[in-house]
Parts: sequence; structure tokens; C-alpha cells
Amino acid sequence: MSPVLPLLFALSVSATPAAERAALIDIRAASAAEVEALRHGTGVRWWLELGNRLLVAGDLPATTPSSRSAPVLEELTDLRLDELALRAVGCNEHADPPGELLARGGRWQLRRLAAGAPLPQTADAHERWRAVRPNEVIARQYRLDAPVGAPPDPDVQAVVSRIDTQRWFADLSQLASWDRSSYGTTELFAARDWIGQQFAGLGLDVETPDFTMPDAGGGSITRQNVIGRWTGTTFPDEWIVVGGHYDSRNESWSSTSNTPGAEDNASGCTGVIELARALLPSQPQRTIVFMCYAGEEQGLYGSQAHVDALQASGDLDKVKGVVVMDMIAYSADARLNADYESYSQAYLDRFGAAAATYAPELAVTTSLHPFGSDHMPYLDANVEQAALGIESDYDAYPYYHASGDTPDHIGPHAQAMGGAILKTNVAVLADLAGVSTDTDRIFSDGFD
Repeated sequence: MSPVLPLLFALSVSATPAAERAALIDIRAASAAEVEALRHGTGVRWWLELGNRLLVAGDLPATTPSSRSAPVLEELTDLRLDELALRAVGCNEHADPPGELLARGGRWQLRRLAAGAPLPQTADAHERWRAVRPNEVIARQYRLDAPVGAPPDPDVQAVVSRIDTQRWFADLSQLASWDRSSYGTTELFAARDWIGQQFAGLGLDVETPDFTMPDAGGGSITRQNVIGRWTGTTFPDEWIVVGGHYDSRNESWSSTSNTPGAEDNASGCTGVIELARALLPSQPQRTIVFMCYAGEEQGLYGSQAHVDALQASGDLDKVKGVVVMDMIAYSADARLNADYESYSQAYLDRFGAAAATYAPELAVTTSLHPFGSDHMPYLDANVEQAALGIESDYDAYPYYHASGDTPDHIGPHAQAMGGAILKTNVAVLADLAGVSTDTDRIFSDGFD
């Protein structure tokens, strides 16, 4: 035998991660100091933080210490790092994904695959898989870093107080009365025109620009975004974009009937209208572009078209902030939780701070691993301050992407859930768009 072969064999064995003990810990009630201590506990070789869950692995004690604020949910005796994968959960088709679900954080699932199974591959733009990297924060509870809310700003509080959840839910119900698949025509166009009428009634300049997208048969169709524009009183060339898609779907990707889409995404689209109602009486100093996109369910076509148009016109650099809402109405229980994601932690912290002050009933989780909604074309075009707000229980909603996604099925917590996200978002937007009477504050808000 060649003397090189034993060495190659040894290298191949050492390159394969060994089976380890692991523990999945509920850190919902833990402090930042407790989470840090758990990461560096006895025998911990690596960890993964997923919002209110923490996975620690290594040469752990036979029984992992548990506490009231950080109880151990599950112990795994033979976990291997190369068996783990992270799956981004977007608007994918509904085939059962491979592997065992261990935990989720933000919009990512931690799944344990079969031994030796390769990382799943998908061509679906709404689904993504990636390997686990040790010692990584996939999502983090905002309160771990800044648990106390600041005193409210009177000008911002005035805007927040204008949010009317009953009015918003009535709008949601109206929009959900139409089938809004982007492959449809009559009812989709009726919804488009109704959105435009709401914007016009608020005194906004309304546009319905065309864009093209593939149709279900491989050809192309023309559809429209709906834009309501407020021109800033002081800084008209500094723009804030507020968006949500108005198209919908059911179990069938291409169906044009029975697509009420109340939660996904009449909730976010009519949220855009409600935010306009709350902001405009304060005469914002910056321009606000209120956007309702079509073509999201098929591949973010409407939002990508908007970004393309901004680049073509030379206006992209004017965009100083983007807030997108996608599914904001459902909560599985009375605990209200929302995920905010972007590439900028400083921007995400604005939403956490706003919730702590203006919607303290809302628990915010932030993630620097954004994915699969209408904020992504802006992020991909290097608009740093672009974020998605989405309620955390969306993928547990029984009628997600189903013909039963009707207003009566969203549940008893819909107005509280939607109201908390709307108050959080409008507080951030009030600050970004400049509603304060304190001009020094407007000039010191961090924009270039």
C-alpha cells in the first residue's frame, strides 16, 4: 500500500464532522447576558441563533442545564453539522420539503437532512437553501439589545394615533372581494382601479405604469403597478417608498379564480393606504411614493419594474428609505410577533425602537438575511435602507396560498396584529419622511 493512502484516508475522516450532543433552547425570555453565556457554556463548540431559539452543540454534558428563562426544548445526542441546512420560506409551491424541522428564525427554517443527503437545489425564486455556518445569528430578538422604549415624540405620536385598524380591515375585506391573480384581468383591474381611487381621494398624484411579465403559458402579459405620490414640502428630491403587493394566488400557481388573498396580501396593500391616511395630514417634508405592486407571486415583477424605472430615469439615488409590508394580519395567538429583515442592522433597529415606544405589544425579531419579497429588488440595487415587515406566523397560517384566505379566516387577532405593525411602520416613516416640527432633528436623521 502506498504510504500516501493512509494519510488521505485520515484526512477524509477528519474532514467529516463528528456526531455531537446538541440542545435546542428557548431564549424568548432570556437576557442578552444569558444568551451570551449559553453560547459559551460548558462543552459548546458552536452555536446558531434563530430568533427565540438557540442551538448549541459540541461536547455537552449528558443533561444540558435548563432554567426558567432559558428552558431546554430538545436534546439531540448525535447531531452532525453536515446534516443541517437552512431553508428560506417564501412563496414557494407547497410540496413537503426534505428533512426534519428543528427550529425557525426570521423567515428561515433549520432542517436536519438525511445522513449524506446533498443540499437541496431549487429553481424556485421564492425558495432558497444554504448550508449552516457555525456561530451565526440568523435572526435576533430586538429586545435583547435594546429592551426599553424611549419617550414618544409628540409629532410622531400624532401620526401613530391616526392609525384606524377597523378602517384598515374594512379596506382589506373590500380588496379580498376580488380575485387578484396577476394572470387574471377583470377583477385584477377592478382592484387596481380601486387602489388608485383611494390614493386619488387622499390628494395623491396617481400613476399606473405598465410592466411586462411572463404569462402562465410562456408568453408575456402587461400589468400595472399603482403609485400614489406625495411631493415633499421641503425635500422633494428625497424619496421614501412604501410598498405592498396587491396580487394574490391560491394552491394553484396559475389559477385566476378563488384567489381572495386576504392575508396575502390584501393586508399589506391596504396597509399602504392606511399609512398614507395617517401620514399625509402632517404634510411630510420628504416625498413619499406609495406603491402597490402586481406580479409579486410570480417573481417580484412589479417591484423589479419599479426599480428598473428608477434606474432608467436616474431617480434611484433619491430613494432614502423603503418599507415593504407582506402579510401583516395573522397571529396564531395573542402574542404579537413580527419579523423585520434588511441588510442594514441600523435600519432594522429603527423598527425595533419604534415598536418598543409606539407598539410595545409587538415583539420584533430582526434578520440580516432578507429574502423573497418586494424589498429585494431595492436591496439588490444597493438601496441600503430597505426593509420588509411581516408577521411571524405567516407560514403557520392554515389558509396561506389557499382559496380559504378570506377575511373571516385571518382570526381574532387580525386587527391587533395588523395595528401593531402599522403603528410601528408609520412611526418609522414619520421620522424618515419628516413630520417633526423640530428642524434640527430632520437634518440630523442620518440621511446623506
